[in-house]
Amino acid sequence: MKLSRQLRHQQHSHHFLYLLIILLIIISSMSTFAMAQANQVVVRANFLNVRVGPSLSYSTMTQVKRGETLTIIGQKNQWYQVRLASDKIGWVASWLIDNTEANASGNSLGVIKAPNTNVRQYPDSQAEVLGSLAQSQRVNIVYTQNEWSQILYNNTVGWIPNSEMIITDKVPSHIKNTQPNSHKDLNIQSVTTLQNNTKIYARASVDAPVTAHITDQTTLQYLGTKGDFYKIRLNSGDTGYIASRLVSISDTKHQIKSAATNLSEAVIVLDPGHGGRDTGALATSGKHFEKNYTLDVAERLQQKLHQTGANVVLTRSADHFVDLAPRARLSNKLSADAFISLHFDSTSNKSQASGLTTYYYSRKKDFRLAQTIHQHLHKLALPDRGVFSEDYEVTRENEQPAILIEGGYINNPKDFKKINSPQYREQLAEAIYQGLVQYFK
Repeated sequence: MKLSRQLRHQQHSHHFLYLLIILLIIISSMSTFAMAQANQVVVRANFLNVRVGPSLSYSTMTQVKRGETLTIIGQKNQWYQVRLASDKIGWVASWLIDNTEANASGNSLGVIKAPNTNVRQYPDSQAEVLGSLAQSQRVNIVYTQNEWSQILYNNTVGWIPNSEMIITDKVPSHIKNTQPNSHKDLNIQSVTTLQNNTKIYARASVDAPVTAHITDQTTLQYLGTKGDFYKIRLNSGDTGYIASRLVSISDTKHQIKSAATNLSEAVIVLDPGHGGRDTGALATSGKHFEKNYTLDVAERLQQKLHQTGANVVLTRSADHFVDLAPRARLSNKLSADAFISLHFDSTSNKSQASGLTTYYYSRKKDFRLAQTIHQHLHKLALPDRGVFSEDYEVTRENEQPAILIEGGYINNPKDFKKINSPQYREQLAEAIYQGLVQYFK
């Protein structure tokens, strides 16, 4: 009888253990399902680069578009390891998933505090020193880890302790606020505009009323930082706000910038030729000006580039005069990845020439950009005049890869019929866009 009770007790124990195992399996399955659901993110950026490793220094393996779902299978610092629909494994920057302008120019900026600040290979004070930065030099911050920040440095990345720089502009919540609104802390005394017709706003927003327009190379007193804007004092004594990307800080060197390896991370300066009192070439009727067509093509090209996430800056965005020197200077200040000046040609007598031409100044610096883009221009229904070296100020004085495109002869009736057609201008913008896509591969 005693043995029978023991057997029944063992049977109950085994039954309970069996039920417990089944319950744990069910809970585990539910947890796994919940984890799988929780580890999926929807891309809200227009385009998002997927890289072969967790850093901007790694090459891009593919791009994903807005609305695509990514499954996160790992994480390193602020990078997600993801599985794509094709079962490929790659890495995406977590801070760009929701960024509709997915490009490196949206990163935070830092200002180096002391002379000869070391840049290290890893976030460790004993790591190899890659080089050093000067006091007040600006750096592009990729992301932070504990008390260190990773920055773009000499076509790769390096690390600097947060204690050795001031974080400016967009301050991440996990970095101690070093009072960027204080110009004494930032060592900023003034800012200088980089282009003509720079808008001054009543508040730190592009939706605020515009209180003034400032010319290129105007120096203004710096009063503080609010988001993406600097508060400044005008010469009249009035105060206002100016977009930080449109000015340089006094007594600082250019921001360190890694050359973009993908169009979505590139800074492109588009230069619509002429403007304002400078009408450019005239059509044979004398009623149509080159300046209007160059701006139209620039705006069409800008729209295409924006869809990739590229950071696009126009030397002029309206019908106003901009001298030649500030156009090249803007490109240099922004460390642009490409500068494209848009024009339509003419001859002393009508119909003497016809077709498209691309010009460059430096074979070492500009030729690859000129050749790559011009290869796409031959698809247009005008003669191909080729690629030539020429001494134009906007390309000669440009430290960045720079070209000048002549999209046809405006005083040739056959060419002008094309130039005056919105369809042709759209085709011209598309051809240049496709050339840029190829250039940054």
